[in-house]
Amino acid sequence: MSQPLKLFHLPTLVLRNVLQLLNPIELFELSQCSRRALSIIPLSNSKYFKLRMNNNYSSILVNDHAFRVRRNYQWAYILHGTRTFMGSTVKVSYHSEQELGSFWDDRIAGLKAVLFHLSNIFHCPIDCTRLPPGLRESIIDFISGRQTEIKELDVGGRNLIEEHRTNIFDKIRANSKSMIIFFSYWVTLEHLNLMKSCIVITLFQTTLTENDMTEFLKSWQRGEFPNLEYFDIRSKQLNKNFTAFGLPSLQDSVNPQKYAKT
Repeated sequence: MSQPLKLFHLPTLVLRNVLQLLNPIELFELSQCSRRALSIIPLSNSKYFKLRMNNNYSSILVNDHAFRVRRNYQWAYILHGTRTFMGSTVKVSYHSEQELGSFWDDRIAGLKAVLFHLSNIFHCPIDCTRLPPGLRESIIDFISGRQTEIKELDVGGRNLIEEHRTNIFDKIRANSKSMIIFFSYWVTLEHLNLMKSCIVITLFQTTLTENDMTEFLKSWQRGEFPNLEYFDIRSKQLNKNFTAFGLPSLQDSVNPQKYAKT
């Protein structure tokens, strides 16, 4: 009969090798066992994990594993006990070997708890996220207090008030690599000048004018946006014939194709 593996009796180098064989969900489960178990999770090199919120605000993704956050419809699933996220204990269900679901009365609060908890136990940065309504401020504060950069941050919402917009740009303007803003009617040339470290800038529904775009392009030409590789802007204030520096358009009107960088 095989004997259980006593992790804490292993030499550190061997323990590190064992932990690196575990996937993010297995490491999470191990961290739930005790404080001592939680303390060894960084030996797995989890700081290199990619942590992100998916596009429809339903999951926190760690590499290729998903931590689903669901409303409290427990009756539709086979339950597998309870787990604790940031001090909140909730019921969970394994949907597959790569998906662990948790059930919350308040799904937005659940997203926040799961996102913050996984970042804490894995000691990894948040790689990419969208900002769901109700969590913008807390996520921005959490990110800015723990890491120096985020690869991609999507900001959406028609009712994003001026105070929240200002706070977002104050916290992230120095480090963001990719900026995607929906309903960006409020974005000015001054805001654009806060995105000088970006590689990708995508703005929808802006009110930026041709004069704004000309000034922006001149700044880019002077080297003030040294990292910028892709810029996509949608504005009703731009004439359809407007082009960069008055150069001929590269668009193929016969067989148009869209090119984008992510």
